[in-house]
Amino acid sequence: MKPVRPNYDAEAEFRQNIQWYEAESAGLGDRLWSEIQAAISLISTHPSIGEVVRGVRHPGPVRRIPLRRFPFFLVYREYTDHLEVVALAHTSRKPNYWRGRLT
Repeated sequence: MKPVRPNYDAEAEFRQNIQWYEAESAGLGDRLWSEIQAAISLISTHPSIGEVVRGVRHPGPVRRIPLRRFPFFLVYREYTDHLEVVALAHTSRKPNYWRGRLT
């Protein structure tokens, strides 16, 4: 298993989306958080499970994995000693906005 470290922007997206869903319906934010945690656990155990995002210029592949019940991808990249979560990206809003984070 590799440790998973969300970057600052991804953590902010976690909080923002959890708060939004919780405001929509009590308990929904908790369900989103559970799905995020499940995806993190999965990529920690199987780092290459995510789909490679094409056209990204970064050493090594940038991957994404969809959440099961919410319209988000967990976007991440692999380093030798850990995985970095780059974004919690909505599946249909602002595609590729997170690519600027890959510097």
